[in-house]
Amino acid sequence: MASTHYLCETGSVIETSPARRTQAERREGTIGALLDATVTCLTERGYAATSTAAVCAAAGVSQGALFRHFPTRQALLVATAEHVATRNVEAFRATVGSDVETVDDVVAVLSHLRTAVLSPANQTWRELLVAARADADLRAALLPARESLQAQLLDTAADLWVDRLRGDDLGAVLSIVVNMLDGLAFSALDPDPTAAPGRTVERALRLLAEMVVHLYPQQENR
Repeated sequence: MASTHYLCETGSVIETSPARRTQAERREGTIGALLDATVTCLTERGYAATSTAAVCAAAGVSQGALFRHFPTRQALLVATAEHVATRNVEAFRATVGSDVETVDDVVAVLSHLRTAVLSPANQTWRELLVAARADADLRAALLPARESLQAQLLDTAADLWVDRLRGDDLGAVLSIVVNMLDGLAFSALDPDPTAAPGRTVERALRLLAEMVVHLYPQQENR
């Protein structure tokens, strides 16, 4: 472990060593490196080529260390999906404001959500969902993560639109948005929001925003 040096008031040099990381910090660091490496591998290589060996090479971690934290490849992939979902929802919450009143406000929120759905990290979910169609075990293992993501999205939507949408319509509107954006993400070869059919999608988001604002005026729910 490298040491550091500094001068004391008398001019003499004192050598110190940086504080050692605790076992818990080392564990969290290893897990974080493995999850981030799995995201990178799924994005760049795809599901089939995301082997534990590839993940370990990208993370700089031994396979023995990987299996101490994740007993199977499937467990690692499911944990990565949960990691990406939580991180994306947290980033989305940090990006959008609390006041969502006008059409432009709603368009801005939907645009931020579009960016999150089209992000390279979210490619993790697309790779796993496609793989799960032909893998019953993976499909079952992903179910809790999918339900958790749905709950997080509903909570976020409720925080944004609790004064705007009726409770029984909140999930339906969210489903329209997410399914449209997921469909775009699956069909678009270029994840750049400005690429075709970018303008069509922008218009669709504005139409949806106009529906939300004008169909559900805030005064009805206060």
